Amino acid sequence: MTRPFPWMSLVAVVAVSLVGCARPSPEATPIPSAAASAPATPATSSSAPAADIRLELVADGLVAPVGLVSPGGDGDPSFVVDQTGLIFMLRDGQVLDDPWLDLTDRIVRLDPEYDERGLLGLAFHPGFAQNGRFFVYYGTRAENADDNHDNVLAEFHADPASDRADPASGREILRFGQPQPNHSGGGLGFGPDGLLYLGTGDGGGRGDADIGHAPGGNAQDPTRLNGKVLRVDVDAEGEEPYVIPSDNPFVDDGGRPEIFALGFRNPWRLSWEPDGDRRLLVSDVGYGRYEELDVVERGGNYGWRVREGAHCLDLDEPLADLETCAVADEDGRPLIDPVLEYSHEEVGLAIVGGFVYRGADLPDLQGRYVFGDWSADWQTQQPLPRGSLLVADPLPAEAGSWTWRQLTIDEPRNLFVTGIGEDATGELYVMTRGLTGPFGLSGAVYRIAPAR
Repeated sequence: MTRPFPWMSLVAVVAVSLVGCARPSPEATPIPSAAASAPATPATSSSAPAADIRLELVADGLVAPVGLVSPGGDGDPSFVVDQTGLIFMLRDGQVLDDPWLDLTDRIVRLDPEYDERGLLGLAFHPGFAQNGRFFVYYGTRAENADDNHDNVLAEFHADPASDRADPASGREILRFGQPQPNHSGGGLGFGPDGLLYLGTGDGGGRGDADIGHAPGGNAQDPTRLNGKVLRVDVDAEGEEPYVIPSDNPFVDDGGRPEIFALGFRNPWRLSWEPDGDRRLLVSDVGYGRYEELDVVERGGNYGWRVREGAHCLDLDEPLADLETCAVADEDGRPLIDPVLEYSHEEVGLAIVGGFVYRGADLPDLQGRYVFGDWSADWQTQQPLPRGSLLVADPLPAEAGSWTWRQLTIDEPRNLFVTGIGEDATGELYVMTRGLTGPFGLSGAVYRIAPAR
């Protein structure tokens, strides 16, 4: 079986390529207009269920939007992240024509047919309104000839009242090599503790096992930054761009001190619960069969590449059931199961994460985790845009797996879902495009609104 796969998910027995991928078919199945659950239950009535939500177009004509981020404050503006290296300001419900920040000259040259690199993350300092500091995560040209590219975490400054940020204000604060072009991660944000978190992918290739990967996989190797959630303090005094929080798990234990948690394949997005324990939620893209959401704790090991989701994994037979596998890593840390998982047969191929909804427009979603998936499976060489939006009910720790279902959408569309964004008021947005690669002008941003 050989076919192309989304930039966040490699679901194959053999390595594949998107070279020669055609435009999506106009007959593709749209974002779902009928509810599904885990497991799916046949409808008992011929009448279509009432829609849960509506998608309200905010901006189109973009190339490859992957995120929408707010600095906080009074609710305006927000900023749209485009994989090609551009950040656009969203103000008064309109995306400004000129980019707020242009980093295209720093981004590695992208393949228009398909690419996982580029500008992947944006986070505003909690004090942005006063200090103008913000951080981005992107792929750039490799310094080491053995690597495909380097991943860079950089800091910039801007006048919060200006329509433009100055690209000359940037400085790299962390840089590390990426052996293959896929699986860079991209989740980036400031936690309730005021520290900066970054989700990094395992380095790409097939099963975290290709050239440039540790013998047991980068994700399980605490001496490598790939396949981790990192945590650093960017507010410490001194000339260093960051310092290590004293309670990071590998400060005195032989690993990279930036590591907060390990065992991830491709942690595309992260967010925190807005209330209560403010738990860290990380969406980690799956391999052959399962997508997962993890509640991430300091020092936790989330299983990749020993497990996919809550299931034992055989890299040589990723679609087969493996009865037993390790329950802990070499240092005795237990491998932690996700709080939510779904199969590719049920929904789709790549979880793109989301947020616990805290807005006012959709009362039925209050306190629930709203998230997306890139596209449903396809059985041909031509990928079809069949993204999904879903909702899950968070449960307390040790209370079991979260229940979830697909959201029904008024006037569904044929789209790839590439990200979920949140503005300062807690309202949610969906990043989409019609093509698999960062090319053309099929990218759009929709606001999640009440169904009519």
